[in-house]
Amino acid sequence: MLMKAMAVDTLAVQRHRVTILECVKDADVSIRKRALELVYLLVNDTNVKPLTKELVDYLEVSDDDFKEDLTAKICSIVEKFSQDKLWYLDQMFKVLTLTGNFVKDDVWHALIVLISNAPELQGYSVRSLYKALQASGTQESLVRVAVWCIGEYGEMLVNNISMLDVEEPITVTESEAVDALELALKRYSVDVTTRAMCLVALLKLSSRFPQTSKRIQAIVVQNKGNTVLELQQRSIEFNSIIQRHQSIKSSLLERMPVLDEASYLLKRAASSRATVSLTKSAPSAASGGSLKVPNGAVKPPPAPLADLLDLSSDDAPVTTSAPSTAPNDFLQDLLGIGLIDTSTAGGAPSASTDILMDLLSIGSYPVQNGPLATSNISSPGQGKVTVLIIFCIFLPCLSSILNLCSTVQQ
Repeated sequence: MLMKAMAVDTLAVQRHRVTILECVKDADVSIRKRALELVYLLVNDTNVKPLTKELVDYLEVSDDDFKEDLTAKICSIVEKFSQDKLWYLDQMFKVLTLTGNFVKDDVWHALIVLISNAPELQGYSVRSLYKALQASGTQESLVRVAVWCIGEYGEMLVNNISMLDVEEPITVTESEAVDALELALKRYSVDVTTRAMCLVALLKLSSRFPQTSKRIQAIVVQNKGNTVLELQQRSIEFNSIIQRHQSIKSSLLERMPVLDEASYLLKRAASSRATVSLTKSAPSAASGGSLKVPNGAVKPPPAPLADLLDLSSDDAPVTTSAPSTAPNDFLQDLLGIGLIDTSTAGGAPSASTDILMDLLSIGSYPVQNGPLATSNISSPGQGKVTVLIIFCIFLPCLSSILNLCSTVQQ
């Protein structure tokens, strides 16, 4: 309801900002999400700093299930309404420290691009990230940004270059800077991207801190036998640079050139639009409705199995059930003997017909009010079957008679 009111009178909804912020902390997940969406709509240039502070403060105590949405909204607000780069960096460093595992790749990529384009804030950034890394080294995105900055601006960290008025000087030795990278390399032994960034940063520090070159080389050599081909190749190449190419190492390992922020933002916006269009087109393609073919016709849904087999076709011939046979006729039908021409017979055989006579097809059925029936054996083949059955029945009797005769003769 309040979202609809935003389109009519924004100031009226702004008066309830405190209540809406409290709803972000509600125990109900649906209320929290609705309130967060409404807070995002309430943000403007005048209230962005207090609202962002409230959201960042709640980020530390929020549930893990809600941190992803809250982190995404805070990052979007900071990028959209940041009035100066220092405030932007401070808010992003806080988010990376608290929920760096929920920060998306494009967010910390944009942060690196901004640091690269702000030479007056590079010293402040590397010192702030080093302190954050010492306090919370378990946030993946924080580790990546900090490792990149230490590799690029390590001498600013050690020598306290470009100090701001709001900063307090810190003491960091060259060995401690290498320690931070080595710890990150060992802690994130599974993540290939983080380990690769650590190796690159160590290689750059070998040029900036010549006294630690031997130690850095020993760390790099440990990864020459890595099962990941990318890390193995980098370790071999970096070891060769440190050991054999001292003359070109300083020029080879200079700072990265300033990244083009405008072109990066354009690519990021194009990628976001492509992702949104792909997300919108996916449900329509996955829906179970009819598909449109190029000529504009609608493809019918697939036919059921009965239609596929043509089991219920309209032009199928109508079949009628065959008349059931009497129990006495079943054996006759099975053996194919004793077939009676019912077209010439005046009636069906009586129920008192001798079963043995029916079985052997001997004799004829008495017919009432009609001519004599023809022979039950309708073909020579059927006659042979009849003789065979008679022989099989009387064979045991014949054997008994022969045995009796032989006994009498004795």
